[in-house]
Amino acid sequence: MNHTTSAGQTDAVVRPLSTVRAALLIAAATLLIGLWNLEGPEFWWDEGWTLSVARNVVERGHYGRLLDGQPAPGGLEASPVVTLPVALSFQVFGVGLWQGRLVSLAAAAAALALMFVLAARLYDRRVAWGTPGALLLLTAHPQLNALLIGRQALGEMPMLLFLMGGYLCLDAAVRGRAFWIAPAALLWALASLAKAQTLPFWVVSMAGATGVALLMHRWRAAALVAGGALLAYLARPWVLQIVMLPVAGRTLPGTPVSGIYDVTAFVPNLSNRLFALQMILIGGIPTLIGLGYAAWRLLKDARATNPASDDDRGARIVLRAALLALAGSWFAWFALLSVGVPRYLFPATFVAGMFTAALVHDLTNGFRPAFVVEGLVAPLRTRRLTQWSAGAWLAMLLAATTAPLTMLSYWQHFTADERAAVRVAAFLNTQTPPDALIETYESELHFLLDRRYHYPPDQTHVELNRRSLLGQDTPVAYEPPAVYPSYLVVGRFAAGNRLYDTALASGAFREVMQDGRYTVYERVRK
Repeated sequence: MNHTTSAGQTDAVVRPLSTVRAALLIAAATLLIGLWNLEGPEFWWDEGWTLSVARNVVERGHYGRLLDGQPAPGGLEASPVVTLPVALSFQVFGVGLWQGRLVSLAAAAAALALMFVLAARLYDRRVAWGTPGALLLLTAHPQLNALLIGRQALGEMPMLLFLMGGYLCLDAAVRGRAFWIAPAALLWALASLAKAQTLPFWVVSMAGATGVALLMHRWRAAALVAGGALLAYLARPWVLQIVMLPVAGRTLPGTPVSGIYDVTAFVPNLSNRLFALQMILIGGIPTLIGLGYAAWRLLKDARATNPASDDDRGARIVLRAALLALAGSWFAWFALLSVGVPRYLFPATFVAGMFTAALVHDLTNGFRPAFVVEGLVAPLRTRRLTQWSAGAWLAMLLAATTAPLTMLSYWQHFTADERAAVRVAAFLNTQTPPDALIETYESELHFLLDRRYHYPPDQTHVELNRRSLLGQDTPVAYEPPAVYPSYLVVGRFAAGNRLYDTALASGAFREVMQDGRYTVYERVRK
């Protein structure tokens, strides 16, 4: 008896209308669930910069930050491809935290729906249903979970939405409708602009798909992939100009920042490599195994495909090669060179979701519980471990070691009530003089404050990262303004990096409030 079915070999006919309906259902459910307590989770430092700039666009017509109450250049906020939709959300729904997070949540819902459609096109409906399951249940670390990341105002989910939309258009193009390569190129251009780190891995993806198409003698598919990649790359500056049209003439020249890639993207330090390995062991094992299985299936299927026929099958292999190269190169970079922050692994985990689902599908004979149970107990009866039983045990271990931690992450995230930033901002907005100057590097407060505020230059961020991410005791040449501000607020970011230790040691400030991770100091008046 054959106990396995292969997702890579499934040729079941996918009913497009039914698939679209199911995808819309997934998107709607994700959006509705994600709206619950959207303001409750901790307000991230990265979010603060983006939301501050979006607020300034709406309230002042200025695309950039404020410094001491005056317009300043942008810098640490997300790309305009992400920030301007947030500003649009503010324009429609009002300025607030949930309104700012709504854009990322909507992108997450749409991206999950596109992943469902892609999995249905490249595998079958069972794997398609398993893909959101893998992405939402087999992600032990909260920063690797599509729904939880989607509930923060970050650039990852918009970037992945554009990426997956581009690959879905490419799928249509290589199956015979070549005109779809134009929207694919546009979406890829937007994706590469949404997150700067996307570009090199997307290039590897396009090169990998082109190479596989050439090896399979799929000349038309190779030309479409390579041509679409070239078109997307050339279109990037034009697409950025179009995106910036609503704020044309309302920006200021930025200040160059050096060394940012040395502390995030090219970090060969042993301590960071060990940290990255730890993050992989905590949350990346399903992705790693899924990538390995997908590579093996791809080689096997490519060899078994007739170059002179099997057009639909060949198109699926080319698209799977593109996604495998994207996720695989991103995963390898995280393991070998990244600083090790778990969020940097998230895009690889997301793209590889369908590969992990395909693996579990094949291990469980199409997600059949009875098959798994039988495989788990078979070695006890026969005293022999077969491939079938080993697969059942692997599937059970993947679920048992990830799903409980994922559910715990959901509980902590959806029940969180981290509103200390709101309370501190309310205190500063109502209990300080209207002309007060507040020094703080907690960018989430910048978004919430109605007072003048001051913060270090962006280059300081690089030096602080050397302290917090690389463990280097780097001196930071920054002090608050010569005329000390009226108030100083130290939160998790500044405290963890000892940014204001010298100012506090000088005796120029006294503590007046402490709430959560924030401590408010008032200048001592002599």
